[in-house]
Amino acid sequence: MDKSSLLTDLTDQSKETKHYPCKIGRLINSLEGDEREALVKAIELIRTSNLNGKNRSHSSVWLAKVLRKNGYQISVSTIQRHVNKECSCDQSEG
Repeated sequence: MDKSSLLTDLTDQSKETKHYPCKIGRLINSLEGDEREALVKAIELIRTSNLNGKNRSHSSVWLAKVLRKNGYQISVSTIQRHVNKECSCDQSEG
């Protein structure tokens, strides 16, 4: 392992790092039509919901269950990072 490469990568902010969409971003990009629109809307509803806990009709847990039921193995934490704009999708946009 080349330690100077690690040091350079950690300290040189001028280098561009290529960011790729997270698992949710890739799923959104792979869907079409109504399915894509419904997933984007569900994520936005989770983002904007003011309710907490059991009162929430849309949550990361709910979305993970729906996606798993339909064959998409995505964790609650992956969804939550995307909802909170803490994933690589958000980093690639900025």
